[in-house]
Amino acid sequence: MFRTLYSKLLTFFLALSLGGILLVGIAIYFGVQETFQEYLINKREGQIQQIVMEIERTYELEGNISVEPVWMMLHHYGFQEQLFFHVFNRNGELIIDTTQMNNGMRQHMMSRPPMGSVNIESDMFDSIEHPLVVNGDQVGVVKAFFPSVFLQGDADFLTQFNKYLIGAVFIMVIVSFFFSFLFSKRLTKGLKGIANAASALRNHRLDIQVKGDSKIEEIDKLAEGINELAASLKEGERLRKQFTSDLAHELRTPLTTLRSQLESIQDGVFEPSNERLGQCHHELMRLVRLVNEMEELHAAENPRLRLNLEQLNAKEIIQSLYDRFQPVFKKKVINCTINVDESVQFVADRDRFIQIMTNLLNNALKFTDNGGEIQVIVEQNRGGVFISIKDNGIGMTEEELNHIFERFYRGEKSRNRKTGGLGIGLSIVKALVDAHRGEIYVDSKKGEGTTVTVFFTNER
Repeated sequence: MFRTLYSKLLTFFLALSLGGILLVGIAIYFGVQETFQEYLINKREGQIQQIVMEIERTYELEGNISVEPVWMMLHHYGFQEQLFFHVFNRNGELIIDTTQMNNGMRQHMMSRPPMGSVNIESDMFDSIEHPLVVNGDQVGVVKAFFPSVFLQGDADFLTQFNKYLIGAVFIMVIVSFFFSFLFSKRLTKGLKGIANAASALRNHRLDIQVKGDSKIEEIDKLAEGINELAASLKEGERLRKQFTSDLAHELRTPLTTLRSQLESIQDGVFEPSNERLGQCHHELMRLVRLVNEMEELHAAENPRLRLNLEQLNAKEIIQSLYDRFQPVFKKKVINCTINVDESVQFVADRDRFIQIMTNLLNNALKFTDNGGEIQVIVEQNRGGVFISIKDNGIGMTEEELNHIFERFYRGEKSRNRKTGGLGIGLSIVKALVDAHRGEIYVDSKKGEGTTVTVFFTNER
């Protein structure tokens, strides 16, 4: 039971809240007890001081100790507060004893006898003495007697307070249980959905979706991440199936042609002429080219691919590429212009850069009609260089732009059959650019042309 996050959270919240309630309850209980005790002591001290001051004032006016001015106060304190006094003169003679003042008073303290028989010498009473000082001369002593326990009224007050405190603690415990259950359920609800989604993904159910409505930012972001992961896995599964289908198709076409040609020659239907053998060789080379490009793609995507980075001069290396493609440009009557400053420098692997540019120029040539135009533009900034290859060829649709880096994706199949493309070139380019920690951007409009821009950083 306690292995689940819900049970752990519920236990934690309950322990935290109940522990807090217990500590606060204990603190309030002892705090009120101590504060109330201090209040009674201060109140009693004030009453005693008031009696002492009145007797001193009377002595100062009349020259002797008299109980008359304080009679009502003594009566009230004895009756209401169980506060009794012995007043002694300077000779130590007892001249006032309030315990004998009204034998008929009602009992106001638990287990107390009537005032006429109050035993102030018992353990139930404490006492304190205050000297009577008039003009610097001690004229007597006031000895006050008071109960060592709470009076009935005070005890009733504390009892009532404790009842309210226990009631509040009980209510808080119930509220704590309720909110601990609610919060634990709310917190784990989203996580439970995410756990179920992860289990579904493990079982290859990729249509799972987690609702991100927990109102908790971290859990909602986690749910969003799971949904994105599911979509990514679903897209990867689609690409895998598409790749398998396309690869089988690419292999089937030349193999079927080779098989039919060879079987026809074996059956004597066709003579093994140079033309027939040339067709077989063409299909065989197509297979070789497919395997070579697959090997290139695998090498480019290898995380252990090692790049020999060096400082390259953009004008020099692009001019060498231009010279290599010049015969093809002339054959298709394509005007190719280069716009690059001689001072532009950037960091890249020379061979891999040539491979990137060769694939991009080949693509531009394939999809640009005779008499078209291709531009190579190099721009430098502080971070690196942007190399753009712009053509005015057939261009691509929005849908094609979303899939151009997928293996074997070739847009219009019939059109690309004529161009001989296998749909791997841009996948290789993307992998090599990523290996350089660069970026690649493609902008295209149907019927207007395509611009492919590659960014290379100057950092090694």
